Amino acid sequence: MHEMREVLALERQTGTASWIECFSLKSRVPKTRYRTFLGMGIHFLQQWTGINYFFYYGTTIFSTAHLKDPFLVQLILGAVNVATTFLAVYLVDKFGRRWPLILGALWQAVWLMIFASIGTATNHLTSVPSSYGVVMVLSSCMFIASFAATWGPIPWIVMGETFTLRTRAKQASLATAANWLGNFLIGFLTPHADRGLSYAFGYILASANLAAAAVVWMYLYESSLLSLESVDIMYSMHDIVPWESARWVPPGYVTRRVRDEQRFRRLSIQEMVEMANKDASIKSDENAGQNAGQSSQV
Repeated sequence: MHEMREVLALERQTGTASWIECFSLKSRVPKTRYRTFLGMGIHFLQQWTGINYFFYYGTTIFSTAHLKDPFLVQLILGAVNVATTFLAVYLVDKFGRRWPLILGALWQAVWLMIFASIGTATNHLTSVPSSYGVVMVLSSCMFIASFAATWGPIPWIVMGETFTLRTRAKQASLATAANWLGNFLIGFLTPHADRGLSYAFGYILASANLAAAAVVWMYLYESSLLSLESVDIMYSMHDIVPWESARWVPPGYVTRRVRDEQRFRRLSIQEMVEMANKDASIKSDENAGQNAGQSSQV
């Protein structure tokens, strides 16, 4: 409860930002526009990894893959999605945010290419060995397992950690809007792509995964174990590049997990001295005011 009160008090102090400030280069918060577009880009690409290509149109896709029961395949994919989601808790704690997103996108691209290649090669054949269908289902499961552990939950974690307190609500709204835009485009374009490109649409989604990995590598700073204030400091430092940001340690810390207790102790003593001097100054001013009042009465 004490921490919640501190956060609420800090939010009142920072005030509320306008929508324009989310895109302003003159914002007092470092790299506000940079972080706005980064959040929007990551959430747009989350949809273009291809997850809803399988969940929205899986039965249609697998009905042409020479499988006896495409509905059973959908149930299998859903079970894999639920089971592997819990893996994300371990990954983000152990490896941070950047590497799970980068490797997850690359892994997904590989399995999408396998899926698209087999589907394209066998699409016009009348007789296909059942092993081809099994490999397509396996590649779909491997893709979904990766998404559930990386690109499913981690973009939402990044959104909460990357945006600064003053503009976070509006930046989060913009990122969510970009997510829904990507979702709408997938839902709208997939039926047309399925009729025109068929399984080759998987190559486009694989390319989107490669683009997602590149965006994370080049633009996303590692925010694991950092407070919002430390994230702001990190983004304000011009000598730190995203792919080396995991090495950065905030002032007063030995590592991101271990505080420099001696430094914190010195800072605490300085703060206590400053507060004592401030109280003494206030009392001195009050006494001077009282003396002045008494003199005027005399």
